[in-house]
Amino acid sequence: MHTFKRGFFCSDLSIRYPYKDCTITVPMLLLMMLLLPMLFVAVVEIMRICKRFRTRLYFRNLWRAEATFSFGFIATYLTTELAKHAVGRLRPHFFQGCQPRLDDGSTCSDPQNAELFVEQFHCSNHNLSTRQIRELHVSFPSAHSSLSFYSMVLLALYVHGVWRGRGGVRVLRHVLQFVLLMAALCVSLSRVADYWHHWSDVLAGGLLGVTYAAITAAYVGDLLRFRTSTTARVPPSLNYSHHLHHQLMADNNNSTASAKVHFLGAAASASMTTTTPLEDIQDSDVEDSRDSEESHDSQDSQDSHAEDEDDNKEVYKPQMSRHATPVADLTHVV
Repeated sequence: MHTFKRGFFCSDLSIRYPYKDCTITVPMLLLMMLLLPMLFVAVVEIMRICKRFRTRLYFRNLWRAEATFSFGFIATYLTTELAKHAVGRLRPHFFQGCQPRLDDGSTCSDPQNAELFVEQFHCSNHNLSTRQIRELHVSFPSAHSSLSFYSMVLLALYVHGVWRGRGGVRVLRHVLQFVLLMAALCVSLSRVADYWHHWSDVLAGGLLGVTYAAITAAYVGDLLRFRTSTTARVPPSLNYSHHLHHQLMADNNNSTASAKVHFLGAAASASMTTTTPLEDIQDSDVEDSRDSEESHDSQDSQDSHAEDEDDNKEVYKPQMSRHATPVADLTHVV
């Protein structure tokens, strides 16, 4: 692909930073953001079905997960490379790496070229290969940043979808997601610290990676699917039987409660009807009168016996209706 050759101002200080070796090289990036995530997915898929492990099911799930991850990774890489060659932004260490010289043989160090915008130039550093010279023109956006954020964000969404739990398990899941995002951030910031990218390059690459991760998770891997409750999926017939069952239980409870009420009413009426009859009261009074005759005078005992009978006749009234006298009143009479 042909790389756009962008011009520059000789007074531009943003492309005059010193050259430094990369902290995160390309092989390290592929190991961290491609091989390790794919290995992590393979291990997680084993853990998901370890209780009922089936080889065919495992390879099917693994193929889906790895294919989803690889598709988004390749799409992110191709988009980043297309933007790099289309924009052609110069890297921060462009001056030291290229040592540009104008077509007339002058350089930017000459006083007459201090405010000059240069479009026709060539690199005077013969220690660089053609590929290395082309790399000086592909600063925007950062491939390290886009691939890192794509891999780590998609892996965080994958962990969120497959790792279920509550309490401490949920906290561990969020800690792992935080570590993954911090790994992507550290890789991206190293590109600014090494003077290989401008901060806007890293920002654009990060947004590009997050966008592709969200699109891949939502439309390719279906990791952002909202789970509906199981009650909403119950067929109408099952819902009808469910409500019918609750109605029958309510009717049963009402019949049981009414039976208890009738039973308690019958018990109460029985207790009322089995109170002390008039003959028992009279017999007890007669026995009391006999005892009193033995200890006192016969005339006094007869008078007291007559008074007790009159009192009992006044207090006790035979039960003529279903409304019985409370038990407490009969007890008082006895």
